[in-house]
Amino acid sequence: MKCNNNHNSTLDSKLLTFHVLRRLDCGMVDSFENRIRSQKVQYFAQLFKVSPHHSFNLYLKGPYSPDLANELYEMKRNNVDAIHFRFVSNEMEERFRKLESFIKGKSTRRLELASTLHWLLKIANFPKKEAVEKLVELKNANGKEMILAFNDIKNI
Repeated sequence: MKCNNNHNSTLDSKLLTFHVLRRLDCGMVDSFENRIRSQKVQYFAQLFKVSPHHSFNLYLKGPYSPDLANELYEMKRNNVDAIHFRFVSNEMEERFRKLESFIKGKSTRRLELASTLHWLLKIANFPKKEAVEKLVELKNANGKEMILAFNDIKNI
């Protein structure tokens, strides 16, 4: 990757995002499933305050950041290797552990539903009833999935 002094913070943000995602076994762009999962994990990484901010819009598979997609493809094009790291701050490492625990064992579908519900409620400011209706409309979520999505986002 080319680096000049004017873009160090941008490059630093990109690298931090990439390394956080890779530490969580995400950040790959080799399949549709991996790209979707990376988007959802980054969405939650921001909520847990362990990764730099990316703007997300509601898309077919839930919250989606074109900038994040471009960054991940840039990492692949430039053959950037992820390093395993620990945050220097214990507080940041603890946030990371909470994020890791939050996503552990959750399917991409479950992350998609939880992130979409969160986006509808907190970003788009839908009232709860309308958010539920929209989630059913957009994602064909069933009752069990709705309960899980609400339980997931209340634990953030």
